[in-house]
Amino acid sequence: MESYARSTVLRIYFSCTFIVVLLLCWNYLRAIPFADPWTIFFSFCTCLSYGAIYLLPAAMLTIFVHRLLTGWEQRKKQVGRWTWGVVCTVAVLTTSATTILLFADQLIYRILGFHLNGFVWNLITTPGGIGSMGGTVTANATYGAISTGFVILQILLMAVIRRAWLHGGFAGRPLPARIPLAGRKFFVAAIIAMALVQSVIYGLSNLQNRGPVLNAARAFPLYQPLTFRGLAKRLGYPVQQNPGLNIEPQGGRLVYPLAALAMQRPEKPLNIVWLVAESWRWDMLDPEIMPATWAFAHQASFFRQHYSGGNGTRMGMFTMFYGIHGAYWFRFLDERRSPVIMDVLQQQDYQLSMYTSAKFSYPEFDQTIFAGVPKAALHEADEGSGWQSDRKNVTDLLSFIRQRDPARPFMTFMFFESPHARYYFPPEDAIRQPYLENFNYATMSLAEDIGLIRNRYANACHHLDSQLARIIDFLREENLLDSTIVIITGDHGEELLENGNWGHNSAFTEQQTRVPLIIRVPGAGHHEIGWLTSHQDIVPTLLPLLGVTSPAASYSLGYNLLGQPERKYAVVSDWSRLAYVDSMYKAVFPLEKTALEQSRFTTRDDQELPEPAGFWQSHRTVLQAVVKELSVFQEQMN
Repeated sequence: MESYARSTVLRIYFSCTFIVVLLLCWNYLRAIPFADPWTIFFSFCTCLSYGAIYLLPAAMLTIFVHRLLTGWEQRKKQVGRWTWGVVCTVAVLTTSATTILLFADQLIYRILGFHLNGFVWNLITTPGGIGSMGGTVTANATYGAISTGFVILQILLMAVIRRAWLHGGFAGRPLPARIPLAGRKFFVAAIIAMALVQSVIYGLSNLQNRGPVLNAARAFPLYQPLTFRGLAKRLGYPVQQNPGLNIEPQGGRLVYPLAALAMQRPEKPLNIVWLVAESWRWDMLDPEIMPATWAFAHQASFFRQHYSGGNGTRMGMFTMFYGIHGAYWFRFLDERRSPVIMDVLQQQDYQLSMYTSAKFSYPEFDQTIFAGVPKAALHEADEGSGWQSDRKNVTDLLSFIRQRDPARPFMTFMFFESPHARYYFPPEDAIRQPYLENFNYATMSLAEDIGLIRNRYANACHHLDSQLARIIDFLREENLLDSTIVIITGDHGEELLENGNWGHNSAFTEQQTRVPLIIRVPGAGHHEIGWLTSHQDIVPTLLPLLGVTSPAASYSLGYNLLGQPERKYAVVSDWSRLAYVDSMYKAVFPLEKTALEQSRFTTRDDQELPEPAGFWQSHRTVLQAVVKELSVFQEQMN
């Protein structure tokens, strides 16, 4: 009877925990637009069946430990209180871990639009990753309290159920030692049936390209799609294809540059001041929010239709310094290969000093972009809020220029943190009121607070303007503008729910990918460029000014912004996808073929194309050229 009662306790405990899991999964249902009855039915079947699947590892481990210790008790012919304590501990710990992970995933999905994945794991495990999210002590304390709350909930569930089933029931009424076998079988059969039903609905929707169901599946973490395309083709069933690129896995060692660079060092080499702002989107550069930078843009080359090479810092910065597609990032990180522009600067004996208000270790720029730069030249400020770090870094940057050797050229880089969430600024830069003062990721409501968040973001960009102005004014006062190239841009943009997303790294919308670009070259004058440009064009613009005479195609996929015709398309990347952008359209393709990840086709301003077949037919050749560009700088495998 003791063994039966303990088994019953575990079954009741996991049944109650299943309810907790379903309550957490309810947040995934809330994110799904229920466009038709099939989507509704699919979503609820998936929620119920995957709720059980999420809990399955904890249940299996607990059952394994329970049966192992029960067998030990039977062999010893004694019941040990400690064995039951071990089983309960395993059950509580594993179910707490499950609920905490689900809570974290639904929070990430609600805010950022993606699930726990390789990108998030990299964020957690790389030094500086968590700090880059801009968390606060209050937010971290909130997360800790919530996690502790889940553990306490599971402990209380176990305690109440143990008390009821092992110690006489409630109010003197004994409870049964076993749950009827028929009830257990019905529950298992119902879960299996729902799992099969939702898989069949997904498979049929995949055959017919039924978007609402396919999109609903992406709302659930670890969803495993079932498709019938191969079987349907063999049976002659009409299959609607989702157009996509055949992107082969990258292989072979890097060949970068394609040939040794030809170079003739200028008699009077130009200095370089390279300023990049985190999460700075194009429409923040206007006379009201950023008057000083706006005025400077009208004394330089001002690129009005400029795209980052990524929707996040990693790919945005990589494309900016290497001039090639972001999909190459992983191979360059593996080989610790620095960009040719940094090699050239060091070959020409430039004085280097780099500053960031984040970390050079996240993303791993100390192993890629600045891999060849001496550690002593990499400076990280840690002055509290992002705006304080920005001010400290600007002060140090100006000090470096002031104390440099005037007989040698210099290059300095600065990465500003002010416009990154939580959007940092001091009170005097609050040009838009009211704004969200308590920016706590764990407790904020995006839908309700987004207007206040937009004001906060504008204020942060206003503070960024003040720091850019300090550098511009200093260069002017020191008579350095006639001998210095100045680059001002953003690593990527920032979306504020204009298309249903917040932040970056989640989509290739205009708000997440378009950024300002200002390049001032001594003697070049003012130009406003209204055609499409890309971060990949910056290096091919700079290297000729440093005396490199090799064609840009030998070291980049970009164009010289000061002398080449306008580009026809841009390529933007993230951790697992690639986006094609031209003057009218966007197309997003997964870098790896999966049944869950589908290609997506929109207008350039992010309106869904109802019939992408026409776009696909007219762009097939150029898209195949994009695929070839992904292997230009790699040794071809036989």
